[in-house]
Amino acid sequence: MSRPLSSHSVPPSLEQQLNRELELLRLPEAPWMPRRTFQGHKVLDVAIIGAGMAGLAAAAALKFLGIVNTRVYDSAPVGAEGPWATHARMQTLRSPKDLAGPALGVPSLTFRAWYTHLHGEAAWEALDRIPRLVWHDYLQWYRQALELPVHNRFRLLDIESVQAPGLNGPIARLEFDVGENDERRTVHARHVVLATGMDGLGGANIPAEIRNLDRRVWRHSSEIFDFSALASRRVSIVGGGDSALDAAATALEAGAAEVDIYVRGTGFTQINYWKAFTHAGHRYGYSLLIREQRAEMLGFLLRQSTPPARGTLKRLRDASNLRIHFGREAGDFRLRAGTLAFRAGEVQCSADFLILATGYKTDLRQRPELHGLLPHIRFFEAGALDGRIPEAARTIPELAADFSFRAATPDGEALLAQVHCFTGQALLNVGKICGDIPGISVGAQRLAQGIAAKLYQAEHAWQRDALRSYDEQEITDDALHTLYTRTAAPMPPSATRRPHFA
Repeated sequence: MSRPLSSHSVPPSLEQQLNRELELLRLPEAPWMPRRTFQGHKVLDVAIIGAGMAGLAAAAALKFLGIVNTRVYDSAPVGAEGPWATHARMQTLRSPKDLAGPALGVPSLTFRAWYTHLHGEAAWEALDRIPRLVWHDYLQWYRQALELPVHNRFRLLDIESVQAPGLNGPIARLEFDVGENDERRTVHARHVVLATGMDGLGGANIPAEIRNLDRRVWRHSSEIFDFSALASRRVSIVGGGDSALDAAATALEAGAAEVDIYVRGTGFTQINYWKAFTHAGHRYGYSLLIREQRAEMLGFLLRQSTPPARGTLKRLRDASNLRIHFGREAGDFRLRAGTLAFRAGEVQCSADFLILATGYKTDLRQRPELHGLLPHIRFFEAGALDGRIPEAARTIPELAADFSFRAATPDGEALLAQVHCFTGQALLNVGKICGDIPGISVGAQRLAQGIAAKLYQAEHAWQRDALRSYDEQEITDDALHTLYTRTAAPMPPSATRRPHFA
């Protein structure tokens, strides 16, 4: 579970240093959008759904650009946003410790700056990988230091388009379930950012035959459950990724009698091809490739398995009651006298409890809150990609450069241009600049810049009038008085109108 930060956990000098760097960069910019209402209610410029790393980075990037009429909504209670303090079970992150992450180009926003101010340079040098809960604490500080407007326990129920002629087109109406008392809340926003994590456009990948089994004998690795209940029990895990190995380690540490992992592949790979996909060329150039070129490159990456994390292997090194079965695809699950029976390849197996480490599936039909958008979203067409990407990736929606959904129908064009997918499902469209630590700043800045451009276009007339009424004097009347007394022309009156940003 989440661990609240101590009010004394961060020395004041770090925040002073952060404020100084922001001042030198002249960030955040001054607000430049007018405030609007619809039917007597305030209209947000941007509503962000999800307060994990992606949602916080998006909110910070928008704030730096002077877009402050925003809110971040998360269904979790304070301190439980994202996976880090809930269902993630690795001991350390897989990413190198020295990545800039969501710092947005500000040195004092990096994890390294925060960690060294807490523990010193010697501790930083001794650190191998970032402990998972330490990273969670860093993100909590990031939110506090930038004063990001996060609202917790807001669960999104629906997004629909509302015509707002005075706002130059439709806006989004969002319905939320708030708190624990079924309170409903309506929010209107010009733009919506979906920063909803790995399952944000679908859900856990669970075979149909498993869904009908008694829930007392199985869980998906993305769920939160008590591993202590697995003490002295035989546990089987399906999957060969890090989540499978992390679940195995957690079960063994909780006292499981035996743990068997069933892997469809024939062994673990030793090369992480994704690490070659993180340089500036990919970050800035991948999205400019034609669709077939992007599919070819990403298709190769999606077909490669990722090596186990070094820390995970070390965690399992001495586990004598762990068995890994390669080349065994599990299926035909049945419950017999309280025991789970199934087939793994040609072998009949049994277990007391099953953990599915089978990842996530992109399927918008599993997200009721997005059903209003689904008929209008354009998806990648399998035929057009000539088999370049795996079948499972062909349910990914097509996105524009600013992460907004592309429309398959004319009726959906206006609204979908205002809904942005800032999740891992954007990978095929824009590259590895979202949903992951290495490129999150580039993605957040591109997202914010795209939204800023559309907000400016929507309020062109207001911006024009604000430009014409700008009246900050570069020099005073007194400074000009002497020059004007030498001419026959009278001194002109000063302008009196000022733009209004309230």
